[in-house]
Amino acid sequence: MLGALIQGCALGTFLVLSGVMPRDRDRGVVTRDTVINVVNGLVLFGLRVTLIAWLAAHMTLGLVDAASLQQPWLQVLVAFLLLDFSRYWLHRAHHRVPWLWTFHRVHHMTEQLDATAGLRMHVVDFVQLSLLPVVIFSVVLDVTGWAGWVLPAALSIGAVFDAFQHANLAWNPKHPLARVWNILLNHPHFHAWHHTRDGSRCDGNYGNTLVIWDRMFGSDVTGESLPEAYGLERDQALQNDLIGMQLLRQPAP
Repeated sequence: MLGALIQGCALGTFLVLSGVMPRDRDRGVVTRDTVINVVNGLVLFGLRVTLIAWLAAHMTLGLVDAASLQQPWLQVLVAFLLLDFSRYWLHRAHHRVPWLWTFHRVHHMTEQLDATAGLRMHVVDFVQLSLLPVVIFSVVLDVTGWAGWVLPAALSIGAVFDAFQHANLAWNPKHPLARVWNILLNHPHFHAWHHTRDGSRCDGNYGNTLVIWDRMFGSDVTGESLPEAYGLERDQALQNDLIGMQLLRQPAP
């Protein structure tokens, strides 16, 4: 529940900040897409505290003992790096594997990015992302000897950056501080290029918190200016409502 509280605070904070210094000044802080995102997120949260929680309680093989990592700061660092690295590759697969893209395009259908856009995902995507830390820290690694706050802290870093990178915030990538930030960390300008409508020709920027994975593996597609439009290309479009996007319904002609 602490993780949900931190995520909620991050969403609220970056929504408010987007009202103070918006990237797109011609839209409100709360739009129809914002409402759809939040409702979808609440539904998926219900799934997390029921089905995902049950699965997590029963997937406890712990093949590799991680008790040798005794310092909590080192535990957080290792957990964070494992999560961010594995999320990069899962996200890349969502775009490069046609069957996975069928579901992941739900996340890309919004044409108005804001801090809540990360809540817009298909249930198939959500189950994969939710089970990823379970597989790493319960099936593969035995972390029962770690401090209880370590995994929630590592997961919360990703949740905060998810809200930040999607936010409708003005970000000047040429500013000296922004250049320093961009050495390692994600930001709204970098992630905007992940959501460009011209995804068939410009597909990349999969990292969640760290941008180094995209540079290491050749998927950095950041342009100097912002993309002209966001969302899906016409042949990929879906109905922009809660039921329609979960059922992958195409809009009426």
